[in-house]
Amino acid sequence: MEKLITLVKLSGDVSAEAFADYWRERFLPEFRQLASCRDHLVKAVHHHAVPVSLREDEGLTPNAWAGAGTYYFDRDDIRPLFADPEFKALYARHRHVIGEATHLIVNEIWMYNRDTSHLPVKMFAFFKRKPHLTRAQVQDYYFNEHAAVGASINKNRTVRYIQNHVLEDYTNPDAAYDFDAGPEIWFKSIEVANDLFTDTEAMEILGRDEETFCLRSESVHFLTDEVVVFEAEKAVV
Repeated sequence: MEKLITLVKLSGDVSAEAFADYWRERFLPEFRQLASCRDHLVKAVHHHAVPVSLREDEGLTPNAWAGAGTYYFDRDDIRPLFADPEFKALYARHRHVIGEATHLIVNEIWMYNRDTSHLPVKMFAFFKRKPHLTRAQVQDYYFNEHAAVGASINKNRTVRYIQNHVLEDYTNPDAAYDFDAGPEIWFKSIEVANDLFTDTEAMEILGRDEETFCLRSESVHFLTDEVVVFEAEKAVV
């Protein structure tokens, strides 16, 4: 099973509510009907960005993304989707709302799940490695050393954690978004998330470690909600 993460930006003056409805009711049904998608999509989850600034005082890139879609497929290689002319035509048809989209194929690695209930707040982040590191090297460091640093400052403020590792042989056609990996991290509330990200000591520790492996000025961080918009019968993801 492979996982596609699609980051989207809005075109023009579209409200968050209108975008969420459009993405689910207009875009998704057409996406599901693509020949390269129709028989293989298992689950789709839309995440809508919450207008909260994260770590911008550390010099990190302000968020410009409106949301992230995560799509699970029951096939070993989803790259034929990108070669499908209808896939490109789909985004062209919806460009008046979805002004920009970029795609990452990832391995989803569960780190822990301390609460299986629905959780209202999730953070996405994506980073690029420093030039002297390979993707395999940076993902190994991220999985081991960096995860341990994160655990040391957590204080039980996060309750669910995934690492998304971009496939080693996948290169994003847009170099600006050729990320190597990043987390999905769940919180029980915005207040708990803010408590972590305004913890100066914790963020300094995290930031010092990030400096060892990633280009921090090009990292992206944003909070979202989470809405399952499609799930095939008997799908387990």
